[in-house]
Amino acid sequence: MIRSQATIADARELQTQLCAYNSAFEELDLMFRWDVDTLQSLAHAPTDQARIAQYIESHCPHLLKAYSAEFLCQAIVDKKNAHYDACRATTIARADDTRGARMWRPECDRKHAEAA
Repeated sequence: MIRSQATIADARELQTQLCAYNSAFEELDLMFRWDVDTLQSLAHAPTDQARIAQYIESHCPHLLKAYSAEFLCQAIVDKKNAHYDACRATTIARADDTRGARMWRPECDRKHAEAA
């Protein structure tokens, strides 16, 4: 089944967002990582700050004893935005490598079949 270009673009954007969020968390020494399910469960939040605040309130409320929600959310968003372009480039490069590998494999399989 061939996925539409919109679906591929959506998947790349999702992976880029995850990379950028997780890079921000790591740089700030926060001990959580998001996966596709986590990000999708927070997708209804209208902004990055709201998404992060919702996650922290439900999964890491102890952080709000040391930091205000506004400060913590803004720090994460700033780091996320700083990582976004690098994550986008990495996501696209990885997708291109995968597509190249798929294109190469049939050629390789054909040569093995001819040799047999």
